[in-house]
Amino acid sequence: MSPLSRAVEPLSLLIGVSMTIGYGTLYYPFAILGPEIARAQGWSNSFVFGVFSAALLTSAISASLVGKAMDRFGARPVMVAGSCLAALTLANLSSINTMVGFAIAMLLIEFSARMVQYETGFAALTALHGRYARRPIAHVTLVAGFASTVFWPLIHWLLGFMDWRGVCLVLGAINLLVALPIHIMIPRANRPRAAYDTAERSIRDPGLLAPDNRKGAFVAMAVAFAGGSFLMSAVHTSFFLILQEMGRAAALAALAGAVIGPMQVAARLIEMFIGERVSSSIVGVTSSTTLLLGLACLVAGLWFDGELIVIVFAVSFGIGQGLNFIARAILPARLYGTEGYGALTGKLATVRLFAMAGAPVSTAMVLSHAGIGMTFTFLMLVAALSVAASWALVVIEKNANASAMAASPG
Repeated sequence: MSPLSRAVEPLSLLIGVSMTIGYGTLYYPFAILGPEIARAQGWSNSFVFGVFSAALLTSAISASLVGKAMDRFGARPVMVAGSCLAALTLANLSSINTMVGFAIAMLLIEFSARMVQYETGFAALTALHGRYARRPIAHVTLVAGFASTVFWPLIHWLLGFMDWRGVCLVLGAINLLVALPIHIMIPRANRPRAAYDTAERSIRDPGLLAPDNRKGAFVAMAVAFAGGSFLMSAVHTSFFLILQEMGRAAALAALAGAVIGPMQVAARLIEMFIGERVSSSIVGVTSSTTLLLGLACLVAGLWFDGELIVIVFAVSFGIGQGLNFIARAILPARLYGTEGYGALTGKLATVRLFAMAGAPVSTAMVLSHAGIGMTFTFLMLVAALSVAASWALVVIEKNANASAMAASPG
């Protein structure tokens, strides 16, 4: 275990709280606030959610810039600036009255989101813990897994006595009063102090792959992570429509959705206790495989009646979703090392966010024009591609480990 990890562990839990706020105020609210904004402004739901998807797509471009900024300035100043920007952009959203103003506000919100969500939190922990960051990362994802569990009921409650504009102001204040102080507390990593030289050298990790042998691993990670994000985005946005096409009740969709959240947290809890005995690539292949198995259960629901098959889907898909975030954090560091981690994860996030943004519209188009059967075929192909890329990473990590052992003296 890292010589610093025990001292920083409480901060890791606080970063988990700030990540909960990052997702709970900048991503999850629009599933609830979107229809409220459309109704209050007299706009269509398709316009509001179309702007949200477009903003998510453009944020893929900013992800790489944020990653480079983290490597140059450190995660703390990026996250501090992100909290301030999140508060300002949510306040700005509360004051808009035009479609153009709404579109600009959403673009700014998505830019601030890139600065306060998982990629920046993982970069901060990797800078602090280096090769020992896996357990603190698990702590963060364990806490942040409850983002929708906390903020969806909170937003529903707030809408009981204020309008959507007031809710945006409250969400902005949470970023300013809770997340910002946490981000200010994050220590500066790699400080030029002699007392830390030995400890910092002990936690640095050059990675398993030589600099001239990394292209294949990057492609495999990009495909695996993008495939997982595509599936999660597609299911989250189209799940009610899919079950409707299958002839299932909306109440069953709500029940399955309630199962997915706890299962992803349970998977992360198990990984936190046993994960250090399992290779990073195995976490990735377990994630992609359980996502595929979950979809297979949903496909089986075309022929098997009853609720059980849909609940089994939710259990498997929730496990895959929970492990997906951990794999995205630990695999780049394991294969590439801790130097340049921010830029690398920023590039991977760019690919992943493009897939994530394209999932809702492409899934909806296939569902409406080709039917449920072709939709499942489409999603299963994406899942299979992600599994294949994950297995390629298993092979890459295994071969790199073998080469490292052969090269080590004795």
